Amino acid sequence: MTKPPDRDEKNSNIPDLTSTLNIASLRSVPDFVSEQSLIDSLSSEEFNVLKDLPNDCGMLISLAGPGKGARFLLDIDCVTVGRDSASEIFLDDVTVSRKHCQILRKKNGTNTTFEIEDLKSLNGTYVNAISKAKTSLNHGDEVQVGKYRLTFFRPVTGLRTNEI
Repeated sequence: MTKPPDRDEKNSNIPDLTSTLNIASLRSVPDFVSEQSLIDSLSSEEFNVLKDLPNDCGMLISLAGPGKGARFLLDIDCVTVGRDSASEIFLDDVTVSRKHCQILRKKNGTNTTFEIEDLKSLNGTYVNAISKAKTSLNHGDEVQVGKYRLTFFRPVTGLRTNEI
């Protein structure tokens, strides 16, 4: 009777299938951020720009990461976002598709809403870390296009907590 091979002998011909996971690249859904703490995180210049926005406009601001400090005014009915230099919001990086997404402004009397629609981009469009084909944008939503993270703002009023 033959002896069964030792565990080490048995596994010596199986290739090692170990993979490496980069924990830093993982992204969780952002914690709830109150409107006041979001407003307080803005520079005085950014806050004053938002105070002066017309009621039917919005703005995307890059608060961190690539393009930090960049501001994009949403003052027309269709704003295209992409790596194509003809885009209204030009984001020059390979993680962004040429025609990545568009932001649609819809007016109904005095009410103005904004929607973001992915244009079948390779990496998708994310709102608050959730992939979306089309969704409405609310004040404080984080929009991720490729490696860019942009926060959507409507006009603001009042004072910031640190200015009271």
